[in-house]
Amino acid sequence: MAQYVLEILDGDRAGEVLAVADRPLRIGRKPGNDLVLADEKTSGVHAEIVLEGDRHVLRDLGSTNGTFLDGKRITEIVLTPGDVVTVGRLRVKFRDEGEAAKADPGELAVRRLDAGKLGRRGGSAGLLAAALVLALGAGGWFWWQGSQQGDVETPGRTRARAVVVVAGNQLAGPVAGCEGEEGWALRGPGAAWQTTTSSHSGAGAFQVMRGEGDDAPDFAVLRLAEPLPVFALRTMTLAAHVEARGGAQVALRAVFASANEQVPFRFCSGTPLAAVDAWQRIEVVLAVPPGCDRLQLEVVAVLPGAEAVVRVDDVAIVEGGNAAALEVKQADGSQTAIGTGCAVAVRSVDNENPAILLGVLPERVPEALQGLHRADLCVLSDLGQTVVCTPGERGFTLAAAGADSLRFVLPAEAVGGLAIASDDLAFAGTAADSEFLARRVLVGDRLTRAMLQVPAAVTWRGRTGGGRYRLSAPANQVELLLSFRSERQQAGELVRQAGRARDEKRPGEALDHIATLMRTLPMDTEQLGRATALRTEILAQQAATVGALQRDLEEAAFFSTRGGFERVVLGVAELRQLYGDHNLEDPAAVQALQDRAGAQLLAIDGQQRDRERSRLQALAKALGEAQQTGLQTLVEQYVDRQLPAK
Repeated sequence: MAQYVLEILDGDRAGEVLAVADRPLRIGRKPGNDLVLADEKTSGVHAEIVLEGDRHVLRDLGSTNGTFLDGKRITEIVLTPGDVVTVGRLRVKFRDEGEAAKADPGELAVRRLDAGKLGRRGGSAGLLAAALVLALGAGGWFWWQGSQQGDVETPGRTRARAVVVVAGNQLAGPVAGCEGEEGWALRGPGAAWQTTTSSHSGAGAFQVMRGEGDDAPDFAVLRLAEPLPVFALRTMTLAAHVEARGGAQVALRAVFASANEQVPFRFCSGTPLAAVDAWQRIEVVLAVPPGCDRLQLEVVAVLPGAEAVVRVDDVAIVEGGNAAALEVKQADGSQTAIGTGCAVAVRSVDNENPAILLGVLPERVPEALQGLHRADLCVLSDLGQTVVCTPGERGFTLAAAGADSLRFVLPAEAVGGLAIASDDLAFAGTAADSEFLARRVLVGDRLTRAMLQVPAAVTWRGRTGGGRYRLSAPANQVELLLSFRSERQQAGELVRQAGRARDEKRPGEALDHIATLMRTLPMDTEQLGRATALRTEILAQQAATVGALQRDLEEAAFFSTRGGFERVVLGVAELRQLYGDHNLEDPAAVQALQDRAGAQLLAIDGQQRDRERSRLQALAKALGEAQQTGLQTLVEQYVDRQLPAK
């Protein structure tokens, strides 16, 4: 197959050529392109040439000022040798590599001189001599460049050197050398990576640039196509050559996990994000945490501006190095903290719910890392922060050096037992997705029950999503309490007292004991469950009594019997005495029963009084007509005193 080149026809770089290989060739103003054109009318990433079968296709990549062939704007064409394409204000020619192969380097240099300038200066012999000297010098320079070995990069082209080979590298040669897309996932979260000829060694590397537009992703993640199998507690060294220019930052990370999908733990640690102006080797040494048998390599790029570009080449994963995994048990229990120096999780003894804490992440990050952070992809190692896990009698103290706030990642099921307490002893429920002031936060259930505690009340923020519950706090040290032996004993005694009170027909006292437990000692979910069941039973009895009184009221209203209404009033009074107003499940409904029955009693009594008053008044009148004035006076006085007019 013929070999083709692009020749620049205009500007200060007129005459330069760039080989068109079988990999995509990008043209644009940004320094990360394969052909960089310093022209303000050229977009950052303007166009690309890709090989499709035996044809080279030129595509405009949504440039602002367009790409033109023979004066016509094009979006995609099949290139023919001799085509001259205008990119921005500059022309490039697609031609066969051998078309100008016989041209002498000196003649090429002379041809690149601006003849117009010479003409305007009168064609002086001095200038012509200077031109000849420059031409001869350029020819000698081109000859010297062709005779040298190494990785000297010239504008528009990179001279390849042998691919770096690392002994014991677990990545295959082409994968390690980044010579092609095979073995890699270039289109991960954020912006997409591309192959490039601007390599550290060999003929290829990977690079990523920020796209056009304000909404373009400001980060990118490069990953292996498949994670590598590893052994728990073995030490691994990951290394790569990288460069990050134009305000970009880059980090190399390892993500440890289990091939068993039922194991939810993932541990991510690596190098801090950093700007690297020239090719530089970075590495991280980590021990595989317990329970993990897979290693995923990630290269993370942060792209804060239009000029940002990150490249990576010569990647290696070898066994060995100096690091130790975290595996420590709490003093008063079987829960275990596992992880690395920048990632930690806490494992429970419940096989069906193995996780108490899934991870610790930074909560506040620099502005440039906000996109990565919003995607939940920013980890402590990105900021150069570490987490220290210190076991104690009741749990662990988690302290992050260099951080001022932390985000705790928990299983979604943790919100089922969510309760909070500020500086006083009272716990209360709260919405999972909310902000709340608290010193202590209870999460989890039974064997995953845990309490996050800080020295003084702070504003926490909770957020659910993706099968996770995230709790953030403005603190860099938190106690994670997992053992509640004393609280369990106290809660058990309160449950027993409540049961005895219930059996002895003192339901209000029973509810008071249960309320005390829920406010002050809800740590043990087994005792909390017993207390909740007992409370439900007592309140069900209360509801049944209220329902019976409601039916009595309806029956009394139908028959309009004073005795029925009186039973309701007495029943409400007894209910309040047994439970106490503060323990009524629906105090408004109980008050409504009492008010309605009392009103009916008053109405019935009023009607009876009116009838009695009328009868006695008629009697007094009859006595008066019978000349029994003494008796008449007695009856009238009784009516006025006992049955006054309303």
